[in-house]
Amino acid sequence: MIYDVIIIGAGAAGLFAGASFPCGVKGLILEKQKTPGKKLLMSGAGQCNVTHGGNIKEFISHYGTNGPSIRSILYQFNNQSLTRFFESNGLPLFQRDDGKVFPQSLNANDVLKLLVNQSKSNGFQLNLCSPVDQIQKEPDSNFFHVHSNGIAYQTKNIIVATGGCSYPTTGSDGSFYAVLKKAGIEHTNLKPALVPIYVANYPFTSISGIALPMTEITIQTGQKVVKSIKDALLFTHGSFSGPAILTASRYVTHNNTLSINYCSAYPNDQLFQELPQLLSSSKKQFITVIWDYFNHTTSAGTGELPKRFLSLQAQRCFIDSTEKASKIPASAVKKYISSLTQDHFIIEKTGGFQAAMVTSGGIPLTAIQGKTMESSQYSGLYFAGEVLDVDGDTGGYNLQFAFSSAYAAAKQISLTLKK
Repeated sequence: MIYDVIIIGAGAAGLFAGASFPCGVKGLILEKQKTPGKKLLMSGAGQCNVTHGGNIKEFISHYGTNGPSIRSILYQFNNQSLTRFFESNGLPLFQRDDGKVFPQSLNANDVLKLLVNQSKSNGFQLNLCSPVDQIQKEPDSNFFHVHSNGIAYQTKNIIVATGGCSYPTTGSDGSFYAVLKKAGIEHTNLKPALVPIYVANYPFTSISGIALPMTEITIQTGQKVVKSIKDALLFTHGSFSGPAILTASRYVTHNNTLSINYCSAYPNDQLFQELPQLLSSSKKQFITVIWDYFNHTTSAGTGELPKRFLSLQAQRCFIDSTEKASKIPASAVKKYISSLTQDHFIIEKTGGFQAAMVTSGGIPLTAIQGKTMESSQYSGLYFAGEVLDVDGDTGGYNLQFAFSSAYAAAKQISLTLKK
């Protein structure tokens, strides 16, 4: 059997590539796992944050230094194009207030089913438990041999969509880079990205699982600000996590410090003016006044701060949260407000590939043709998704690139097949 195209990897990029071809392709998708799309099912906590809202021009800054290099890929199949694709195929989407876009069903399995069914409708056969251990270009020929389970499949077009090294139990374990290296295709240094941040003397183990809806995370080197992000924060058993931290982790280097404003929805000058006045004139318990302020006082802001978190911060400032508010010294109140608006930690490390949402590094963009995703080294060999040296912020940016790059590869191969 000679195939029009073989896609290696049945994840987000591979399946979207298959779903993007016109009907009637003689195609094959090879997936080493027992089931397709395992990592896709995990995205957005199982709800599948497929992309982000807003103008596609705003996406560029969310991919670090490689953002400008993928501009043309994102522009030719943008977030609006993606929305039309899903909705025209019977899967309506909606945008949350934070800009993240999800299927209305909030079920990642609906996205997976659509992509698998569409790929099969377009003419793709899906072979599971089929790891690829070698790809060879025939000398003086346009044909590739793709070796899997002792079988050599033949094709003129390959899309490599094998992912990176993040969440290796899903099959995205980086092992295919060795296969590519045998074919003479090198990759950049691979690092975990979008990971938890571990700090010295982490104090929040007792409130593991609590999340704050809007915080400001700042990564600093000395007094120099490296990156500042506003988003939700999650306390885990031993580390900081949540969208703000995951995005910030992409900018962490050795000897950085982490500064956190837990109540970024509230102006600092307002806090330092209003809270001391409320506390000094109240006969209620300290924690009651504080909790009422952050959760009931309409002039204070919009974010909610849980009582367990507020009590723990009081404990860290050596304040008895059950003491009458008016008895707390002004100096202690000032220290407490500072702990809410500018809490400092020394970063020890970030999480590894087991906890990483994406991989930083991969096939360099200089090794592909920018608008088509075709290898500059091998005609007919294409790359899509996380296997490339592109990693974006959390919030749908990585899936958007996976879909956009897969579409570009499928579009170019479709044009060559027509010829």
